[in-house]
Amino acid sequence: MSNLKIALIDEDLERATFIQKSLIEHGFDVVACLSIDHLNSADLNNLNADVILLDMDHPHRDVIESCVSQFDLPTVLFTKNSHKDTIKSAIDAGVTAYIVDGIEPEKLDSILEIAIEQFKKHQKLVNDLAETKGKLADRKDVEKAKVLLMQIQSLSEDQAFQLLRKNAMSQRMTMGEMARRLLDAQALLQSQFKE
Repeated sequence: MSNLKIALIDEDLERATFIQKSLIEHGFDVVACLSIDHLNSADLNNLNADVILLDMDHPHRDVIESCVSQFDLPTVLFTKNSHKDTIKSAIDAGVTAYIVDGIEPEKLDSILEIAIEQFKKHQKLVNDLAETKGKLADRKDVEKAKVLLMQIQSLSEDQAFQLLRKNAMSQRMTMGEMARRLLDAQALLQSQFKE
């Protein structure tokens, strides 16, 4: 049995209490049992939950998105609803796993492990994409800054690059940051002369 801390969120608090009791009897660490109506971000953040079990008869995208965005945890949705549109909507809202069945404690350990691995994989892809976008933006800004230096200082492309790099190193910043500073300063000077 895993040592995962589970936050149980249900639209029916009576059912949630029953499920919580069953999970605890099967050795799970249920750190929260909350009703969707009384959901508040401080509750889960203070409990350090590892995963959210969301139990809804009629999954609503806005509720799912709220849970996913507030808590940034693997979210496993249990429901009886097997409609394609509902499944797609829940996945688009950020559910890590969509289980069309009741919560069965005997199968839960495997489901949670898979959901957590899926969540980690998704987070890595999101982080990699953000990093790639940042690098691309840096490259564009460095190219613009080089062109600006070449124009105002009559430098070659290599000289402009070396000057930009030297100043970035001396200021202990990335080339992208130095390029943005230079471009911002140029934009400021241009706006001053227009007035």
